[in-house]
Parts: sequence; C-alpha cells; structure tokens
Amino acid sequence: MDFVDARLAQLQLSKQQAARRGFPSPSTLAKVRDSDDQTTPTVRTLLRIDRALGWQPGSAAVTMLGGNPLSVTARTTGNAKARAEATQPMTAEEVVHRLLAQLRDEITRTRRQVSGLGEHVDRLAAVHDRLAAEFNISESLVKQFMADEGLEDL
Repeated sequence: MDFVDARLAQLQLSKQQAARRGFPSPSTLAKVRDSDDQTTPTVRTLLRIDRALGWQPGSAAVTMLGGNPLSVTARTTGNAKARAEATQPMTAEEVVHRLLAQLRDEITRTRRQVSGLGEHVDRLAAVHDRLAAEFNISESLVKQFMADEGLEDL
C-alpha cells in the first residue's frame, strides 16, 4: 500500500514507531496488499491506519479507492474558526458520500477500460482469423504443386 509508505515517510515515522501509535501489524498490511480477491480490510483496521497516520476517519478507505486522504491537522489560510473546522473529523455521512463518489468514479473508469478492451479483442480476433486463413494449407494444393514440380517422390 504505497499511500501508507508515503505517509510514513512524510511523518518521518518508522514502522516500529507507527506500531507504537496503534498502526496495524505488518502481517495485517501484507494480507491487505497481497489479497487477490475483492476482500477489503476491516473497518477497525482502516480506522487504525487513519489514527496512526493522522488522517480523518475514512481517509484510508477513500485512499484505497484512489482518492486522497484528509489530514486531521489540515490547515486553511483563513481565520481560527476556519482552521478549527478543517480539523474536525468527518461525519459518517461524509465518509459514506466520499466512498460512494470514489466508487462511482472507479466504475466509470473501469467501464471505459472494458469498452476499449472489447475493441482490442475484436482487432486481435481479426488478426487471428487472417493468420489462420494464411497458414491453413490445403493438402490437395501441396500434392498438385509437388506433382507439377516433379517432386512427388520426396
């Protein structure tokens, strides 16, 4: 999970230091990273990542879908009230909204990719058919050629 490594580097934290802050164990992260199915980490694991990396709750889940995390210590260039609002944790509704928006965007990207793959498969099938026709040698034509050339004894 590249976003985890990038954030740890940004915070200048070792994995041991992160573990002391409640970060999931390396074996837990390896299970998430190496999973070949659509299994996602538990909410508890995602929230532990958020807390240890200083992200607003829900950020790890959003990041796994290709979004950007929000830091708990995010700053704005305004007054103290604006800065205080920027550091408020996301509500459950905001987390759900961000997750659904990210998932909708990923579905749209995947549909475009699938459409492009269909066209690619059609082109490959046409090349296959042309090559198959080219390499399909008629035995009767070979025999006739051999006879015409006087090579039937070979």
